[in-house]
Amino acid sequence: MDKETILDAIAPCSFCCYTCPAKKNGVIAETAKKLLNYHLGYYEFRYRTSRKRYGKSIKKDKCFLKRLEETAKAPCNGCRSGEHGKYCIKDCFIRECTVAHGVDFCGECTEFPCDKGKNLFSISDNVLSDWISGNGRIKEVGVDQYYKEATSRSHYLSFSKYKEGESHQK
Repeated sequence: MDKETILDAIAPCSFCCYTCPAKKNGVIAETAKKLLNYHLGYYEFRYRTSRKRYGKSIKKDKCFLKRLEETAKAPCNGCRSGEHGKYCIKDCFIRECTVAHGVDFCGECTEFPCDKGKNLFSISDNVLSDWISGNGRIKEVGVDQYYKEATSRSHYLSFSKYKEGESHQK
């Protein structure tokens, strides 16, 4: 994998922008665009052909499509672009810090894990743990392997009550 693709997908903190719903060219926004394409005309078809019998279901279709449209319009260009609007963590300084230290990821810094980072990510045990383990994983397996792992799972997996790969439809 080329370095530019990896750096666009993985933030300096090690969080995976590519799998974040706010990422403009991330997997969620791109998948929403594909789903919208496949749904073109579906709502109108159902409305015209099944309105009386399936009214509630058709309203749910309309809500689903509206949500897909919103998801497809993800606003964030990623932390490294400098135009991210701080969608992830309020007052995040990690991008500027890694640039100042001449590294691509926190884990490459000789000061990692620093107190400033610990304080920033202490907003949640999950966030702090994800920051430490993500950077540790980069050090352990390298950024190419970490990219493969991170882009294949949920950005927010540590917050989920479900295990990886488990369906939430029970």
